[in-house]
Amino acid sequence: IRVGDLIEVGQLMGTVKHIGLRSTHVRTGNNIDIIVPNNAFLEKDVVNWTLTNPKVRLKVSVGVAYGSPTERVRELLLQAAKECDSVLSFPPPFVLFVDFGSDALAFELHFWAKVKTVMDREGVQSDLRFTIDRRFREAGVVIAFPQRDVHLDAAAPLSVRLVNDEQ
Repeated sequence: IRVGDLIEVGQLMGTVKHIGLRSTHVRTGNNIDIIVPNNAFLEKDVVNWTLTNPKVRLKVSVGVAYGSPTERVRELLLQAAKECDSVLSFPPPFVLFVDFGSDALAFELHFWAKVKTVMDREGVQSDLRFTIDRRFREAGVVIAFPQRDVHLDAAAPLSVRLVNDEQ
């Protein structure tokens, strides 16, 4: 690792500010400075997001309501990626239809972006979510939310009593 690298060690993610003989100074995306003993880099897996290149592949997941036009959802997600200045055009973004979930048709938008800090990473994903929300609203595509259908199985009909505020 080098000063300026964006790293992830265990639950910690941040930018390396200083490397000493016994410890390394890492600053998180919340501007919190953490002193990490150097032996942590030997004992835990270290992900260096920017070791050779600040270009990384990220994704944004979204679920749409059942009955949504899946090909149109793909088009809208790709349009959102093209509109976002932080998303690189090469390699091109792509969309995966990942699941028929219990509450939604699940999609992932994969894209490449240059990130130097945690906030760069979170910022581009946030910008994309705003654009996706706007695009979906304009096209009438509903972002799914948890729903349940309740089916009552009774041997005899259920009695129903309606109550209103006037009683």
